[in-house]
Amino acid sequence: MALFLLLVCLTFLDVLLRYFFNRPLDGTIELTELVMVVVFFSSVAYTQWQKGHVTMDIITARLSAKNRAHLEAVTGFWSVAIVFFCIVAMVQYSSRVFNLSPVWHIPYRPFVLFASAGCSLLLVALVHDLLEKLLAVIEGGRAGSLALVLAAAILPTLAGWWFASHRLAGVSSVQLGLWGLVVMFGLFFLGMPVAYSMLGAAFLFIANMRGMGAALDLMGKCWYASIANYTWSPLMFFLLMGFLCFHGRFGEDLYRAARSWMGHLRGGLATASVCACTAFGAVVGDSLAGSVAMATIALPEMRRSNYDDGLSVGTLACSGTLGSLIPPSTTMILYGVLAEQSVGQLFIAGVIPGLICMLCFIAVIWAMVLWKPRLAPPLPKADGAERLTSLSAALPILVIFFVVIGGIYGGVFTATEGGGIGAFATLALALALRRLPRDKLKKTLNESAKFISMCFILLGSADLLSYFMTMSRIPMVLANSVAALQLPSLGVLLVIILVSSFLGCFIPAIPLVLICVPIYLPIAKTLGWNLIWFGVIVTLIKNMACITPPFGINLFVMQGMAKIPLSTMYKASMPFILALFVCLALIIAFPQLSLFLPGMMH
Repeated sequence: MALFLLLVCLTFLDVLLRYFFNRPLDGTIELTELVMVVVFFSSVAYTQWQKGHVTMDIITARLSAKNRAHLEAVTGFWSVAIVFFCIVAMVQYSSRVFNLSPVWHIPYRPFVLFASAGCSLLLVALVHDLLEKLLAVIEGGRAGSLALVLAAAILPTLAGWWFASHRLAGVSSVQLGLWGLVVMFGLFFLGMPVAYSMLGAAFLFIANMRGMGAALDLMGKCWYASIANYTWSPLMFFLLMGFLCFHGRFGEDLYRAARSWMGHLRGGLATASVCACTAFGAVVGDSLAGSVAMATIALPEMRRSNYDDGLSVGTLACSGTLGSLIPPSTTMILYGVLAEQSVGQLFIAGVIPGLICMLCFIAVIWAMVLWKPRLAPPLPKADGAERLTSLSAALPILVIFFVVIGGIYGGVFTATEGGGIGAFATLALALALRRLPRDKLKKTLNESAKFISMCFILLGSADLLSYFMTMSRIPMVLANSVAALQLPSLGVLLVIILVSSFLGCFIPAIPLVLICVPIYLPIAKTLGWNLIWFGVIVTLIKNMACITPPFGINLFVMQGMAKIPLSTMYKASMPFILALFVCLALIIAFPQLSLFLPGMMH
């Protein structure tokens, strides 16, 4: 991560030299890609060690400790097997890499071998976790428990090996594709990490369709090439920027300003929280980070002011989703790369819908307080001096936002470079204000590495899954089937929204985007939809997945922070989910709300 900080500085220097002196640095793209490889593959084992990979605990959370240990041991064994094959694939891939980078002539093979070493460390971490689970089985079970667990782990693994090695006669690619999706979702629900579930299901079925050698070749290429991909670099940059903002306490500045200007109104603290989340989303680009940051700051303040817990936690959990609409947005980066659309145009397209969402949330708060005034008593009005002081404290981080978005909008730098510019400016500001001492900077880098690794292991696995989906022809068949139904375009869109909303109740938000977008894109292209407009809709659907019961991730995080019953959290989110549906209806009814600003960029 220290190396990544140097890359951030290099990106800033490159833009500076190019724009003011017309002397850009050579080879920054290839250096970025190589550093991305180092960052991810040096962090992936650490993320496993910290239990940072995404899982679905739909079944495991309802099991007893004993049965949960049994199931985790079984899925842990499968994860070890999958990562072992990944190492084999990476080593084989390294034996065929002889080329050099185009500008600096750096050989790629050492970086592929470094990736193999990183996967090997990941395997060590997985084996450690597996041995812990097996020890728990031995200590907590009867004599036959270990044998039963090993049989449940080994027999399906052998069955999977046989399946991967034998082509099934008379089975179409579409049928294999459907079976593969069933296996993948089955692994999801058993609590296996989402990335390993996608990777394992795709590998098994590609091997069945194309042979084991082809599957290993494709797995090695996907895992390396997905990480060493310059188009994904803004995701790394903006994630680092978000953690710098979080640990640099810039969220506190934004909330203090919003509170000073709005706290005296009835429901003013909740309204201020929505506005602060909107502003904070403009620098972190992630829904969960915004919720966590604002909850840490605002929840104690709202409780001291006798705000109802339901209103408080509902506001904070749901307002964090605005970070996925207000640029920069990690969701829009994901969609832009998958759909091959301009990330800069997607960023600008999210501005007006994000502000509309903010106003819808504020309207919900006002309606609730008007109906039950006891939910949110007003506070004393801040004087003019306090307001101006709070505004001046929040001004620097808002300036960074406008510089980044203005630079992208004005063509000074690309959206990819904008992430590096934003991260550099945020780091410089935090250091200048002495908000990032050595220990806090180290914590920022560690947490950034953990979250970057969590995201990019999903990207690498989803890349292999997308190859499998293409081979199965499911997206094309689905697009043709939808076209043959002769449903109106709006009817198809409503079906997509309903299906995605249902899946969002069970699948984490990032995997939902990575799985669904490649399936939906052929439909969108067949019906002639504007893919920038459709990207805004996808982002809104993803936002709903974050706060939709029973498994919205923001709800669980907020429930843990607030120490309230989960039922209260579910009830608190409902009015804001309705507000998101209203916003979604407005974007569908009036596409220019999301297309007006991108149109001006032309």
